[in-house]
Amino acid sequence: MRNFYLMGGAALAAIITFSLPIVTVQAQQRGSTDETITFFYYEDVAVAAPFYEDLLGFEKTMDQDWVKIYRITPTSSVGLVQQGHGFHDVSDDKPAMLSIVTKNIDAWYEFLVEADVVVRKELPDNQSKLKPTDAPVRGFVVEDPGGYTVEFFSWRNLE
Repeated sequence: MRNFYLMGGAALAAIITFSLPIVTVQAQQRGSTDETITFFYYEDVAVAAPFYEDLLGFEKTMDQDWVKIYRITPTSSVGLVQQGHGFHDVSDDKPAMLSIVTKNIDAWYEFLVEADVVVRKELPDNQSKLKPTDAPVRGFVVEDPGGYTVEFFSWRNLE
């Protein structure tokens, strides 16, 4: 019985060892990530905001009336989105979105398109102009295998 475990461990180590170069190449192709934001959608953001800000004590890092973002850790946040804005409607089957912030937005887009991931919103051209009411981001949206929305974006300046 003991030999079985040793052999199994050796086989697993061999699989991991041979898989590492592939993972490293894919990581270089897609780029790094900087932070994550999970967005929840509400009929009235003003009702949900005190829970995150006052009760939980999370720091508000963005407030554009229709979207508020609260820092949970140095690299993760929760975003609250007002009904009628953002990517979802509160009546959607899965009104939540994981957002992955990266400086390598183009590399991630190319990587996921090549992997045949379902793209729900294309990456806009670099030259697109932002209005003051727009979220200060450049990004795209994909669907995970369970139908959940995953957004990749990079922060932009409004100037």
